Amino acid sequence: MTDTPVVIVGAGPVGLATALVLGRHGVPSVVCERYSGVNPHPRAHVVNTRSMELLRSWGLTEAVLGDAVDPEWTLNIRWKQTLSGPELGRINLAEGPAEELRRRVEASPEMLTSCAQDRVQQHLLDAVLAQGMATLRYDTTVLDVADRGGSVEVSVESGQRRETIRGRYAVAADGATGVIRDGFGIGLEGSPVLGHQLNIYFHADLSPWTSRDPALLIWAINTVSPGVFIGMDGDRRWTFQRSFDPATESPADYPPERCAQIIRDAVGVDELDVRIRAVGPWTMAARTAERYRSGSVFLVGDAAHQFPPTGGLGMNTGLADADNLAWKLAAVINGWAPETLLDSYEGERRPVAVDNARHSVLNALKMADAGIGPDTGNIAARLESPDPAVAAEERGRLAAAIPGQRPHFDALNQEIGYVYGPGRRADGATGAPLSATDFRPSAVRGARLPHAWVVRDGVRVSTLDLLIPGFTLITGPEGAARADTFATVTESVPSHTVVLGRDVIDDDGVCPARLGIPADGAVLVRPDGHIAWSSAEGTGSSLEAALYEALTAGY
Repeated sequence: MTDTPVVIVGAGPVGLATALVLGRHGVPSVVCERYSGVNPHPRAHVVNTRSMELLRSWGLTEAVLGDAVDPEWTLNIRWKQTLSGPELGRINLAEGPAEELRRRVEASPEMLTSCAQDRVQQHLLDAVLAQGMATLRYDTTVLDVADRGGSVEVSVESGQRRETIRGRYAVAADGATGVIRDGFGIGLEGSPVLGHQLNIYFHADLSPWTSRDPALLIWAINTVSPGVFIGMDGDRRWTFQRSFDPATESPADYPPERCAQIIRDAVGVDELDVRIRAVGPWTMAARTAERYRSGSVFLVGDAAHQFPPTGGLGMNTGLADADNLAWKLAAVINGWAPETLLDSYEGERRPVAVDNARHSVLNALKMADAGIGPDTGNIAARLESPDPAVAAEERGRLAAAIPGQRPHFDALNQEIGYVYGPGRRADGATGAPLSATDFRPSAVRGARLPHAWVVRDGVRVSTLDLLIPGFTLITGPEGAARADTFATVTESVPSHTVVLGRDVIDDDGVCPARLGIPADGAVLVRPDGHIAWSSAEGTGSSLEAALYEALTAGY
């Protein structure tokens, strides 16, 4: 029997991120994956602002950006009849209101990018292997996970060999179709089926229609081969998503020859050289697990939530799940937090998933106005009508509807504006959340630490770069007393202090205001970059009490 602190089921991006963060805290893990390696079929591709910040903290942004499309690709979303045909409309994210663009640029040291999931996964795998804290077990099927009360036993099979891996905790990162969730009787809430899609992964040279006018997504609205093109590398790797009816067809009905013709029809060029790499169906759903924990077993990523792709929040929500859960598991395993801390994982991450599901569904419903949805066939038929007046009227209607889709693709508040804690908003108030686009940085308890540029050792860095795999206290220039207190109360907790004006220089003059730190004030930041306490909030809690609350209840 193998023993390990944490058993992770699934070596997708979320499972690997969980292992990586555990390793940053010195906690070993065993990762079991039924496949032989990284799935080369790219699915997700949006790496949003918060995920880029997490990758930055893990030292992976340069690697991911090296495989991402050129930033110019992420600025445009286009609607066309065929890829080579007339344009119906577009959204250019660089042409938004100046104030919104300024806020986005100032909000983070990173920007949303588009990088194929398999490449993100490979970089996470490389980092985990280089770190050396996790044992990767590919070609290993998990047969059963048993909670023994204070420990877990995971039965696995690899080839003809069966064994049991014993751990203190198990993390189910086995995806939407994983069976661990069901095995513990955890149901799903929401809409189980919103639609079915077929993902065709292919290689082709589409540069005649994309090199001078690239776009993150290009929808083709026609009666022959409607769907959406997604460039995976800005060169030859593409996916094409189209509707699929599992009641009347199966993947076997889509051999390479048929798929190649589907792509040619969507491009509008019969002689195009198309190499089909993989074809896979998937179900569009909006569901969230009723519980994220059963004893010593936790759900992360698609095992805990599934969203429509309208918003690009699936993998990104999972990476933040991993970061949240892993530091808490490490804190308990390493003895600097009690078991009660783990209860905060569901309380913090589940509301985010519920809201992301809501946002994604609203995006999907609204996209119907712009020709994407169950009425695409009728809209395409009107666009192709032999009556010029009918076709012109439909083109005009689409041209008017497309700009209204902008919040779908520019939802910064949805990406980084969520605040942990009952009813908390980024502005510190309670009640309904702000809009998906209206992000305002705020250093309130439960929020992500705001970004500001500072200078450390002669190098310009973000306030996010000041954080460590532990607690960080950032004080004003006159916060020496708070720093001394912090050093006393954190003797057994990984921590460090940053004093503005001593350790870093506020080069732009905005850092104290953005972090809500007066000269003698301070802000306490958790290992995941969320604020545990701020002197400016006036809650009356001492720094010692705030640290205790953060280690027992999360916030």
